[in-house]
Amino acid sequence: MRQLIFCLGISPANYEIIHMATTPQQYIQRIDSCIGERRLRDAFVQLRALAALASDWRITEDIDRLEQTYRMMLDYAANGQSDPGRDDLYTSIVAGIRCIADRARYRIERRDSPTMYYSTLRYEALQKGDTMQGLLDRYLSLSDRHSAFNAILGRGEADKKSDARERESLERRIFMRLWVAFPMSAELSSQLKDVFVSAAYSDDFKSLLISSLLLGLLEHYDERRLMLLLDVYASSPSGRLAMQALCGALMAMYICRKSVDVTRLKPRIEALRDTTVWTSDVQKVFMQFIRSRDTDRVSHTINDDLIPRLKKLRPDMLKLDMDASSIDDLQELLSDNPEWNDMLRDSGVADKLKELMKMQEEGADVMMPTFAQLKTFPFFHEPANWFMPFRADHTSITDALGDEAAKIGGLIAAAPFLCDGDKYSFCLALAVAPQAQRRMMLSQINPEVLSELEMRQATLDASGDASARDTAAGKYVQGLYRFFKLFRRKGEFADPFARPLNLLALPLLEKDLHSPETLSAVGEFYFQRGYYEDAAEVLEMRVGSGPVDAQMFQKLGYAYQQTGRLDEALRNYSQAELLNADSLWTRRRLGAVCRLLGRTEEALEHFRIAEKARPDDASIALNIGHCLVELGRHKEALNYFFKAEFMGKKPERAVRPLAWALLLTGDTARAREYYSRLIASLPTYADYLNAGYAAMLDNDMPEAIRLFSMSADSFDGDFTGWLDRFRSSLPSLYPLGFDPLLPPLIVDTLLYRHS
Repeated sequence: MRQLIFCLGISPANYEIIHMATTPQQYIQRIDSCIGERRLRDAFVQLRALAALASDWRITEDIDRLEQTYRMMLDYAANGQSDPGRDDLYTSIVAGIRCIADRARYRIERRDSPTMYYSTLRYEALQKGDTMQGLLDRYLSLSDRHSAFNAILGRGEADKKSDARERESLERRIFMRLWVAFPMSAELSSQLKDVFVSAAYSDDFKSLLISSLLLGLLEHYDERRLMLLLDVYASSPSGRLAMQALCGALMAMYICRKSVDVTRLKPRIEALRDTTVWTSDVQKVFMQFIRSRDTDRVSHTINDDLIPRLKKLRPDMLKLDMDASSIDDLQELLSDNPEWNDMLRDSGVADKLKELMKMQEEGADVMMPTFAQLKTFPFFHEPANWFMPFRADHTSITDALGDEAAKIGGLIAAAPFLCDGDKYSFCLALAVAPQAQRRMMLSQINPEVLSELEMRQATLDASGDASARDTAAGKYVQGLYRFFKLFRRKGEFADPFARPLNLLALPLLEKDLHSPETLSAVGEFYFQRGYYEDAAEVLEMRVGSGPVDAQMFQKLGYAYQQTGRLDEALRNYSQAELLNADSLWTRRRLGAVCRLLGRTEEALEHFRIAEKARPDDASIALNIGHCLVELGRHKEALNYFFKAEFMGKKPERAVRPLAWALLLTGDTARAREYYSRLIASLPTYADYLNAGYAAMLDNDMPEAIRLFSMSADSFDGDFTGWLDRFRSSLPSLYPLGFDPLLPPLIVDTLLYRHS
């Protein structure tokens, strides 16, 4: 290996940089590291070592050409010559290094990688007699047999079904072959362009090709694939296909952003801005990407919260002889049955149902948890079937439902709230349901309603309908999300949804996404759902994009506070206070953050101002009391804690700080009374600890040791950690006067007892 590397022109010093890398991915990580540190010479060293593993002279030649370009750029710079295109050239060279590295990885892994991608690649390589054009011609011939002209010839049902099976099998074959075609040749790109502009091929088939282009693009970046998706977006008369192609292109641009040659892509996007509704569509797709983040939150709400609550309710449901097996049943019970209404409200189920309904109204995917259980049918073992547009005459449906396929399939096809994969799931699940249930469902289908749904579904292909384009993007993103999360071999695919698809990070889309309106909408989405880190990043962009009001600074401050960035929170709350000095909410937040930062005097000042505006507010009184305790003004603090206890709707909130303040002022008798109240309800280790301090100050040592022992037992068995807590409060108690020898004696007593 050392001799081979030296033959490639790698010096002994640089050999030490790379000799530890053993896998293609390790080399690529080192190349990324060199590029990140702007050390392109070292990146070329790593790239040549990776190419040596690939044993492909064409890759070595490409490296030679690219490195020669880089050395010429260096010569220009070294001679002090002006080069206005230097930045673009540098970016292009970096993209070239990454693309060559990906090609080398492809060459290495295709030999023996066991993944589905490379297994398919090896299989297709053995099919010498099949070309893509040949497969496309055979598919078109099969499709022609189903034309109106051929139907007149009276082909039998058996023949038609046989043709349908062959056509569907060929669809899957073409999907898989296109998936692994890397790098895409100019000939293949030209063939696919002809398919996408031809009326002979159905939109359903073209949709399948779009998904195959995307899957291959996510596996290995290929500029021709990306350009082809953009061509489909620009030229397709179908709004559905255009939005699917745009979803794929934008996802790939973000996931492969390090490999994209921005200088080559920029003119294409500028042209699209001039000839299409690019900016509007990009915004729609971006909102669908960020909505996909809510899917996990919805699934968690249903699986980890709502369903366990329902299981707890099940005995009561049986007692009342009610059928509440679905969310719809529960929603009906909420309105029709007072006894159920009370039960569901008290259990928290009602609130969770309302929360889910609100999520659904805001565009969240509430169907994922339900249909996740229905993706185990053999139909979903094939990757292509996850992206197959729903057809009621698909053989998987006709085989499963028989004579009922047309009626049930027609209803499901028109369902506006299901993506294609879920429609297949629904039909396949119905096929294994009891016959009586299917008949009952069919008897309830209103032909007029079905006709209306079909007409509404047809509008989804209206390219000028903004709402329809948004819906098309949403359903496609749902289908993608399900594939990457639920496919049985999902571990072999890099999940693009594993991290946020933050298109705001792409400079190429800055003109489209950095408007105040878009930034406000995205920031609000993140903020309302508790994604505070993302909210802070986006709202900071919004602040820099134009005039903002006090509320924007409030939200930005709160987002920073929730992520622990208190200095930034204070800065933004202060900005909000400058714009609206009368906001009590801002004033209280300023006080809270100042207190967290240890600026207690400032915090007290803010809470005093808030007190003038709302003198009877128990929460403000409580905060003033805390500030006074931290400043050592314990007697003043007592007055505010008593006020909070008297005025508050939840007086128990004031009991703990009140008891502690009484203790610090030496009023141990009343402090012990309050701690007794706490211990009688739901005591914490701190309640036992502080009650023990009070007993110790009263010289009631048996009680003090008993309480300290209970406190230690409540501290998760960590006696050493408890000792730290015990000792930490002693300095504040020394002014009250007690024998300094008592604490160590108490500790040793407890140690003997615990041992």
